[in-house]
Amino acid sequence: MSALDIFAGHGVDDQFATYRVQLRILDKIVGGVPSSESVIKGWLKSRMDLGDRDLQDMVDKTLAERFPDRQPAPDELANELMKTDAAPSINGFKRIFRTAELAYEGRCMKAALKEWTNSAYPGLDWPGKPAGKTAKDDATTSRNRAERPSDTGRPLPNGFKKGAQSTLEERAFIEEFYIGLGVFDPTDLGTRVLVEERIKHVMTPMGPRSSIARVEVVEQPTLEFTLRVRDDFLPMEAWGRIWQAGEQIGIGADRGRSDGRFELLAFDRA
Repeated sequence: MSALDIFAGHGVDDQFATYRVQLRILDKIVGGVPSSESVIKGWLKSRMDLGDRDLQDMVDKTLAERFPDRQPAPDELANELMKTDAAPSINGFKRIFRTAELAYEGRCMKAALKEWTNSAYPGLDWPGKPAGKTAKDDATTSRNRAERPSDTGRPLPNGFKKGAQSTLEERAFIEEFYIGLGVFDPTDLGTRVLVEERIKHVMTPMGPRSSIARVEVVEQPTLEFTLRVRDDFLPMEAWGRIWQAGEQIGIGADRGRSDGRFELLAFDRA
């Protein structure tokens, strides 16, 4: 049951156009959600198995302080390492409930659409936006609607003042809460260590500092999701510019490194 079902007898039609979207990541998408304790423990155990030199000092110190008279099992040692101040943090992906498939959140895709829209149309003018109440403006609005036949809702009113980003924020919605990445584990980087280490350079009050960030990555997944647009308010000209911006900006974490760039495979109106 929905509002459309309840009010159907009162002449209320569906206000939303539906688009099926498909895109493919060109290289990799990077997780940006703090991982669970189990993921971090698994990473610690795998690095201990490989004899990670950077980790060895922390292991030796923990063994000397907490296991001076015996060699603990890997699980026990990992649990103790998790309690230390030097325990690592790892950013990864959320999982779809029941299936455990790695996922990119729909709310993050909505935020990405807003970012691309602001990049494509940073001001208050954008294709399909009506201007003042003049005969010329009415003709322009009619032409824009004719170029993209739609049986949904109403055109925006003359004199509409909002920019494209603000308008999209309240009129475009991702239907899925979680968009599956098609895998159940991050991409194996060739060492059975499914976490990538990256050097981060930051400026602090004490001057420049470097740190190691650990992230889960998935290589070249294909994402499919549903975009619902109230009143189908944007012409294809505008969508084309927005999606071109998106392909270059990307999705996921570490976009400044060009991670998360993609190619749009389909944008089909249902």
